[in-house]
Amino acid sequence: MKAGRKPEGKKEPLFFNFNLSPYTRKQYTKIYDVLLTNHSNIFQNTYELLFKSTNTVADEYRKEAEDLFWDLYSEDIDYSDYMESVEEFTAQRLDEQFLMHYQFELMSLSNLYQVFEQQLRKWLFEEMTNHHNEYLNQVEFILRDDKNEDTFHEFYGNFRVINNLLTELAFTFEDFFEGEVIIVKSDIWRRIRECNLLSNTYKHGSGKAASALYKIKPEYFKSITNTKLMDMYRTTNLERVLDIEKISFEKYCMAMKEFWEQTREYQSGVVKMEVTDGK
Repeated sequence: MKAGRKPEGKKEPLFFNFNLSPYTRKQYTKIYDVLLTNHSNIFQNTYELLFKSTNTVADEYRKEAEDLFWDLYSEDIDYSDYMESVEEFTAQRLDEQFLMHYQFELMSLSNLYQVFEQQLRKWLFEEMTNHHNEYLNQVEFILRDDKNEDTFHEFYGNFRVINNLLTELAFTFEDFFEGEVIIVKSDIWRRIRECNLLSNTYKHGSGKAASALYKIKPEYFKSITNTKLMDMYRTTNLERVLDIEKISFEKYCMAMKEFWEQTREYQSGVVKMEVTDGK
């Protein structure tokens, strides 16, 4: 997004007013109740028995294996080989189910962060480019590029630049106990940042996100002696290298709900933006 007014193409401070309407606040917070309920229902219906009674699930797989391998059993095959095949099958199926649960938790967290980021970018974009702010700054916001394609995809497209924008705007929360709290220095924003790092670590493996996450949450990484399993297996989704028992979907879901609950209805701030003649 650029602002068209002058031919110099330099950055100028522009003043913006923002409004988080009661309707938008309600819609944005409601989705987190739905996501949390859905997450809980899937866990209860699909994975809860796996954790509460692993032996019961193992017995079901063992029975399946016994039926499967019985036709292969004969006097020429040692019974111990037959039972070894049954136990290997059972262990493999259990491991597959634990891996499916692991992937479910981390994919849920990744999706959770994407929901939040898209909400925030959408709201910021619509507020910053409205006609009131155009009139206030005597500019016309350029929302299509030279190919006549929408430029929204270029609008603060990752956590780092969103964090910089909120810092520049000096946005604050309304906290019942502490009064005004700077958003980017709040516990809510810290938890959202953690979820972003978890999402990127799960998607990309070793890299900047994983290193940053390890600095603040080393307990999230499984390891043997001093070697992280993520580095050993070179994957984050084919092996259970993150300790999901220590990672709470509810914790991060509630952080995003609280973000919209505590964001003030009216805010304003200044952002330096490139101003061109729009041609």
